[in-house]
Amino acid sequence: MRLTGSRAMRRRLVLAGCGGMGRRHMRAYRTLEDFEPGRLELAAVVDREIERAEFLAGEAEEILGSRPACFTSIEDAIAATPDLDVVDVVVAAAAHHVVVETATAAGLHVLCEKPMAPGVRACRAMQSAAERNGRVLSIAENYRRDPIARLLRAVLDAGGIGELRTVVDYAAGGGRGASAGGWQFKRVQGGSLLESGVHNADLHLYFGGAIDTVHGQVRLREPLRYFRGEKVKPFHEHYSAEYPESQPADAPDVLLATYEYANGALGQWLYELAAQGPGFNRFTFWGSEGQVDMPGVRQGLPLKVYPGRSKEALPDEEVLALAPDFGLDDRTARFFGGERLARYDNDHSDVGSGADLKLIAIEMAELLDAIEGDGKVEVDAEVGLAAVALVMAAHESSEAGRPVTLQEVVDGSQSSYQDVADRELGLLN
Repeated sequence: MRLTGSRAMRRRLVLAGCGGMGRRHMRAYRTLEDFEPGRLELAAVVDREIERAEFLAGEAEEILGSRPACFTSIEDAIAATPDLDVVDVVVAAAAHHVVVETATAAGLHVLCEKPMAPGVRACRAMQSAAERNGRVLSIAENYRRDPIARLLRAVLDAGGIGELRTVVDYAAGGGRGASAGGWQFKRVQGGSLLESGVHNADLHLYFGGAIDTVHGQVRLREPLRYFRGEKVKPFHEHYSAEYPESQPADAPDVLLATYEYANGALGQWLYELAAQGPGFNRFTFWGSEGQVDMPGVRQGLPLKVYPGRSKEALPDEEVLALAPDFGLDDRTARFFGGERLARYDNDHSDVGSGADLKLIAIEMAELLDAIEGDGKVEVDAEVGLAAVALVMAAHESSEAGRPVTLQEVVDGSQSSYQDVADRELGLLN
């Protein structure tokens, strides 16, 4: 039975990374406190730039009611802060494995932001560190946790559009801009296609199941990214004055891949982060008996389900009827206000939408449950690694000039694209 409030142990946490996403995670701790009080205490924050740590600590004092201690290294934070239980890793992707190895060796459990790491080798290093030290490692991949994503999975599993045949995911935008600190466009960090596209990759696997073969092409279209005059994501605006006018990019920013699912369905994925114009998004599933369009996640918008050749989408109640066994888990139902949701209201702030903060809070609560022996985390190391591998499979296919199996990327037998970054990170001689 899950323990909450005064019946559960209050876990002490160190937040590693005080940039835009760190600010968002800190606010999610407030959301967790609102729904499940007494489970978490932010004891320390870490950033290599002490000014960022001090700024977030000030925000935390206002939002959470107490000011965490500030450090510039995870080693110092662990050494100086007694009784730590958990580290929330929200640093740049290339440092994930270093922080996780240090933290798990010190006995801390881990929630790590996506992508799990820049490549498969670093993912394996993180997994090995957690297993070696007997710690729980959870990857903060939250798109699949959105109530509408859960409903879509239930509709597909129930045969609501018949046998799944084709999945198409198109997203285009970005131009020459860099919306946050430019590390996302660096090959050693995994590149922008991985940094944001890992969300899509996880959904492709979550909705469609195992993927056998990937045939991909990647390209670098914009080798110089501009900050000035471009829109910066709101939760990074506080730091935007620190950004240069422009920054070189050395990782691909366009991905086009086709793949075959183990169940025989086909998939096509276009992820274009250098597109001019207004941009475009479409995520559609075709089955033998109909079509489903998936809206953007974390928005609360309903699925559009078209039975047969109909041009009219089903109303919410008929969509829910396609998945009679659908029901959100107890925690998600409490956080979002219902067990069988076809849509939900969402609010927005300068740092994150209400849905986003709830999903991060749910991830953290699930980790705390697992630490206390109440279940396992959903997005564990194998699941997090698989999503990284799917993005990298498109890169590896492009590098090799042939289709690759997802398995050969997962097991490391095809890694020539990733080898360049892995050598720089000291993961490969």
